Amino acid sequence: MLFTYFALGIFMAFVIFQSLYIFIPLFKNEKKKLNEVTKNYTFSVIVPAYNEEKVIRHCLVGFLYSKYKDAELIIVNDGSTDNTLHYLNKLLAFKVCDRKIDKELKYQYIKNTYQSLKFPNIYVIDKVNGGKADALNAGIGFSQNEIVVTLDADSYLQKHALHEINMKFQEKDVIACGGNVLIAQAFTGDIQNLKPTFKVKGIIKFQFLQYLTAFYLHKRAQASIGAITVIAGAFGAFRRETLFSINGFRKTIGEDMDITLKLHKYIKETKSKQKVAFVPTAICYTECPSTLKDMFKQRVRWQKAFIDCLVHYRKCYFHKFSIRFSLFFLVDQFIIGTLNAFPFVITPFLILYNQSNVLLLLLLGLGAVMLFMYQSLTTIYVTHLHGIKFSKVDLARIILFLPFEIFVYRMINLSFVVYGTISYFYKSQSWDKLERSGNISWKGVKRA
Repeated sequence: MLFTYFALGIFMAFVIFQSLYIFIPLFKNEKKKLNEVTKNYTFSVIVPAYNEEKVIRHCLVGFLYSKYKDAELIIVNDGSTDNTLHYLNKLLAFKVCDRKIDKELKYQYIKNTYQSLKFPNIYVIDKVNGGKADALNAGIGFSQNEIVVTLDADSYLQKHALHEINMKFQEKDVIACGGNVLIAQAFTGDIQNLKPTFKVKGIIKFQFLQYLTAFYLHKRAQASIGAITVIAGAFGAFRRETLFSINGFRKTIGEDMDITLKLHKYIKETKSKQKVAFVPTAICYTECPSTLKDMFKQRVRWQKAFIDCLVHYRKCYFHKFSIRFSLFFLVDQFIIGTLNAFPFVITPFLILYNQSNVLLLLLLGLGAVMLFMYQSLTTIYVTHLHGIKFSKVDLARIILFLPFEIFVYRMINLSFVVYGTISYFYKSQSWDKLERSGNISWKGVKRA
């Protein structure tokens, strides 16, 4: 009986949160709140780079294609052991730069700073390796503009992305916002006019649908309620003075989630009406893992990052975090997203040894599958409204893929969650770097 009540309680919580993720985005219309541009903010785009020789070109191309004028790009070479620095020099043509660096934030020793002779608004910092958070802090110290944008080295900015971020910062209460991250391998065509495609490997299909759901449904719903749990490290934007107020990035395996929680804590402690927002129209493209091995590395690191933040901020829930954020983080992310993964993974084995709750488990499982299917279809509809329009052939591919996505890839992902949770407690900060090819077949990349 206790098991029955527990299972029903978890399922009801799951239904409530998934329903919020479905219905809020369906009825939310950002176009109703068009901000009048009263100020064009200046941007410092910071790219931490450790052994990024294969992918850094995409980041450069995206920035150079950007239509925003008042922006600088700061690439932080974080002690790379490959030819990243040499390759950047070949592309940019360095000269030594003597700009003063703010030393308020902590970071490893900076060997030198450079400015591009070809593109004067592009800078390179060469420093001793200290990790991603350390590199970001060095970039913040070097930056001089009002808005700091953090970008992964393999991320390609859509040409109007910074304009869209600037629009959101017209709202004075916005202190930070997340951009929209899409899977690069799932887009094809000219770099200036990319089209979605579902003619890709199964593992990329899974991640493509997952990213679309996470950004177009989950983050839009969380932003509406004031409960964004993570500003994606691939593309985030922050008021520079706020980053100094919260002492920048903490050295941890999940600096993006940690900085988001720092912001929520700062908002609560200052008793302000400031907020963390999400901008679905500010798009960047990133290369996702193309093998199961690399996806395993990525998802295990994500889960370790979540558990690290869960433990580090254990005294803040409902006290130094708002009630809404605490509920989303603890119930949706921890209870449903993490704890629920353990019994879910071992359920098939439990059924073999104890068949007394088979009917209940099957009914709950069927309900979850139906909800997942509806959520996926809602994702396709909402993304269509936002300009990501699939061909009829691709729509058929998506429908046919959904059973594999639910019964195969989601189960694999749950096993990664279980492993990542357990492994945190014996190697919490280990970081297995992903192997990325940089082979994105877009027209126009080589022209820039």
